[in-house]
Formats: sequence, C-alpha cells, structure tokens
Amino acid sequence: MLKYLLPALFWALIILFLSAHPQMGISKPSWFLQPDKFAHAGAYALLSFLLQYGFKQAYVPVILGTIYGISIEFLQQAFFYGRQLDVFDMLANLVGCLIGVCVFPLVSHLLPFLRK
Repeated sequence: MLKYLLPALFWALIILFLSAHPQMGISKPSWFLQPDKFAHAGAYALLSFLLQYGFKQAYVPVILGTIYGISIEFLQQAFFYGRQLDVFDMLANLVGCLIGVCVFPLVSHLLPFLRK
C-alpha cells in the first residue's frame, strides 16, 4: 500500500514547502473568493486524488487531507514567518479534498492503470 501513497506523500511535502514560505506582497481582498482560495482548493484536490489512489474508501482522503490542511494552517500561525491562520483557507482545503475524491472515479474509469 505504501507504494500507492508515495505520490501523495511527495505532494504533501510540496504543499508543506510552499506553505512555509512567506506570502508574496499580494494584497488580499476581504471576501472569500480569492485566487488564493482556488490555489488551496486545487492543491488539496490533487492531494486527495493521490490519496484516493492509495485508499479504497473515499472518506479517508477527505479526512486525511482536511486534517493535513488544518495542521498546516496552525503551523503557519505558530512557526512560519509572514504567514497566518486563515479559516477560509481551511474551508478551501476541504472543498478541494471533496473535489479530488469526486474526480478520481471519473479519471480512473478513463485511465485503467489508476485502478488497483
């Protein structure tokens, strides 16, 4: 099972690396639909998609991806300079995880090598 999870672990490390860097000098509007939120949703959609490759149940990637996203937000607040906790980022991570597990069956139907 570990070999099926290696792509997800690699992507999780990339997310951590990107999350540890200070934000660019881009000002954020105060509303929810920001480009940043689409980036979060996309990154976590890919994470849950890759996790779905390693797990049979769809709820596991959603739970693991969401917990990982929440953990990253708290790490940003506590340890990463220039970053702060954002509840809307957490919500975008959850939405991305849900999108990823919804897309996986469609893509795995088209690409048989994704099926175990």
